[in-house]
Parts: sequence; structure tokens; C-alpha cells
Amino acid sequence: MQEPRYLSKEEIDKILLSPLSQDEIERCKKDHLLVKDRDIVYMGAIAPGSIYFKTHDGREILDCTSQAWVYNLGHNNPDITYTLGLQSQITTHAWSYFLTPIRIRFANKIAEIVPGQLKGGRVSVNNSGGGWALECAIRLAMINNKKGDQFIVFRRGYHGSSLVMMGASQRLPMRFSGFGTEHWLRTFYPYCYRCPWNYKEGLGGIRDKSCNLECLEMVRQQIEMYATGNPIGCIIEPMQGPGGQIPAPVDFLMGLKEICRNNNILLIYDEAQTGFGRTGKMFATEWYEATYGKDVSPDIMTLTKAAAAGVPIGITVAKPKLRMLTEFEEHSTFSSPSLAMAACLVNIEILQKHKIPESAAKLGKIISSFIKDLSEDIPQIGDVRGPGLFIGVEFIKDGESREPHNELLNKLIHIGWKNGIFFGEQMQIMSTAGYYIQNTLKVKPPLIINDEDADMICILFEKSVKEAIKSL
Repeated sequence: MQEPRYLSKEEIDKILLSPLSQDEIERCKKDHLLVKDRDIVYMGAIAPGSIYFKTHDGREILDCTSQAWVYNLGHNNPDITYTLGLQSQITTHAWSYFLTPIRIRFANKIAEIVPGQLKGGRVSVNNSGGGWALECAIRLAMINNKKGDQFIVFRRGYHGSSLVMMGASQRLPMRFSGFGTEHWLRTFYPYCYRCPWNYKEGLGGIRDKSCNLECLEMVRQQIEMYATGNPIGCIIEPMQGPGGQIPAPVDFLMGLKEICRNNNILLIYDEAQTGFGRTGKMFATEWYEATYGKDVSPDIMTLTKAAAAGVPIGITVAKPKLRMLTEFEEHSTFSSPSLAMAACLVNIEILQKHKIPESAAKLGKIISSFIKDLSEDIPQIGDVRGPGLFIGVEFIKDGESREPHNELLNKLIHIGWKNGIFFGEQMQIMSTAGYYIQNTLKVKPPLIINDEDADMICILFEKSVKEAIKSL
């Protein structure tokens, strides 16, 4: 490790590691730009690589959010910490038009591990996340088809918080709207549990056996017959995360791929929350092929979240035959993030060497099966969706109407916190009539959990959901 030059170690330690005072916390509440409704101070892992984190008031919490679905290898993973220290001895930043050793190895590895027609493809990287990666994909589509500038997006989808990507996403509880809304053609996402064609047996993310994919025909007609412009790209989460943990049926994705091909539309997958092992495979795209033997791989895929195990990164991968970006079309100041690329490389090696996705598949099945069994006695548990540790639990008021139970979810989140476990929740689906839907719980812990951790998640889930129901 290099020695400091301008400050002493003691001075740096004081800046970074001195005890946090209550006065500092109160000053931050006054000075911070965000609305002052966050009283919890996150203090990091209780130990390197732990699935538990600690708070400033001394609590230890089992994390079923992986801190916004990022810490697949646990909080403050020691291998990643070592990687960042080692890479920082070489370079932390380089101008984007330079190749660097870490950038070469990163691009080669990503092109090697991506599935289907993406394999051997072209790789772009940024340090801003999935929204910027999708903007890169949009630019690629515009370069490869200059006959239009419209993109198909889906209901309940979420693709980032930039003003552009807000327009591509489900309407959010914000006081302003996204830019460029004329470029988006919003269509139907297959939500089998709430099928508008009244199929009732679409459970666990698998479509009803009698379903005729009417939703796919609706999408086809909207693209081919009722588009107001000329769509050149189609952006979809193959398994929606923010919208409610909703996997698309494999036959829908296969049909969508064919529709896009027939209409010269580039199919773009947003695998922000499903990439890097969470489904039990490295990517959701790979999971579909392994499970059903069907290649649903897109023309372009974007990745972020857990890609670098806690370091900000966004990745765009395009199939080899696409026309690529020029330097100015790809450029941003930090589009060669050395630390993030190094962390991503080591993350991939750990996931592969220690078969962590396979473990996520096994333990996710244990947790999902437990909750499904629990639903026999708790009718408010309407649907349990996977796969792997990409788990969603949808709460309802009764099995006949399947009316969303927002209040139960809210109670469960707060009671879970009191019981020492932190669950996630789907984003709010806003209505122009003044109500919203937010009734799906996310159970998405770090992938490195073991059998005992899975048992504890089940115990605390059961305890919390029963206490939540009793409190209503």
C-alpha cells in the first residue's frame, strides 16, 4: 500500500473514521438536499462480507435488500476491498479513449460470459449505472436504424431516474415528468397473477396452462398497427423488479423476440436487478435457456447493481454485428472506471469459482417453498414469485378479489425492522384517480447466505407477517 504524501495517516483516519457525533447528523439533516425523512444512519457491515449491517443506534439488521440489490457478495466484501486497494495503486481513472489493462480484461470477460447472441459482443461501461447504460443502448439503436426514434417500453417498468429514462418508466411519485415522452410507446407487460383476460392459474411467474398469450398479440398489434411513429428499439426487463418481481413467461419473450426481428426493432434487455447470479444463473436470460431450452437472448443487454459488488457501474453489451459508437457518441468523463471494472472482474471470478448462483438457486427455492407453504394458513399471501433469490411475495385482502393489500405490506416492512430484518418493497404504481398499488414484498438477500441464514429469514418472515396481520 502506498504511503500518503500530503496528509498523515492520522489526519486521514480522523477525516474518515472519527466517531460520528449527533451534531453532525443534525447538521446534515439541515443541509442535505433530500427531504428530511431519513433518520436511520447506516454504519456498514457488522463484519466484512456479512449479510448483516449495523446502524448508528447500535442495531444489527439482517439485510434482505442487499442495499438496493447491490451487495450480492455481502456488505463490504473483503475480496472487493482488497481489489479496490490493489487497483488504486495502479490507476483510479484514465481518459476514456485510452485502453488500460483492466479495461481490456474487463471487456473480454463480459463478452465471454454473456449469453446467446450477445456472446463475443461489444462492451461499453460507465460509472453512473443502469440509466446511462440504457441511454447507450438507445444511441446504438438510433445508429443502427435511422428510420425512427421511438422505443417500446412496458407497463410497470422502471429504467432509471434520469429525466430521459423517467419517461421510459412507469409513472413515479415525482413532482415533475420526464423529458422526451414522445419517444416512448408504452405497451402491456405479462402479469400472469393479474391477467386481464381472466386466466386465474398464472402463479409463481408461470402462465396459466390455458393461456393463449393474448397479451403478446396485443403487443404485436400495438407495434405493427397502432404505433404513432416508427419504433426502432424495445426495452424490457425480462423479470420486472421494481414493478413487483414479475417474471415474463418464456413464450412471451420468445414471441416478442420474433416480433422485434420481423419489424427491424432491436430488442434490449434491462437486467439491472437480475444480473450476476440472483436468479440462480449469471443472467435471467441464461436462466430461461437453462430452464426451458429456449434462447431468449436480446440484441443488447444492460447491467448494473450487483455487477461490481458495491462499486457504481453500468454496462452495455451489444451483439457483435451491430454498428458501433464513435468516441464522441460513447464519451463521458468517467466512462473508463478502473476501480469498478476491477471489482466486476473479481466479483465474476468469485461467483463462478464458488458456484454462488447455484447456491442462490437452492436457498431461494427453500425460502420460496417455505412462504408458499405458509400461504396455506395465511390467505393474505396471494402469490410467491422467483426464481432464485429474486423473490417477490404479493399480499392481497382476499383470494377471490385479489385486491392489493398495501397496508399489510407497509406494516410488515416496519414490524420486520423491529424484529431485526430489512425487507424491500415494490415501487408505487400510481393512479390518476389518487390511489396507488404497492403490495409486493421483496426478499433479496446477498447471494452468499447459507442454510442457517435462509432458516432465519423464514423464521423472521413468519414472525413479522403474523404480527403485521394481528396489528391491522
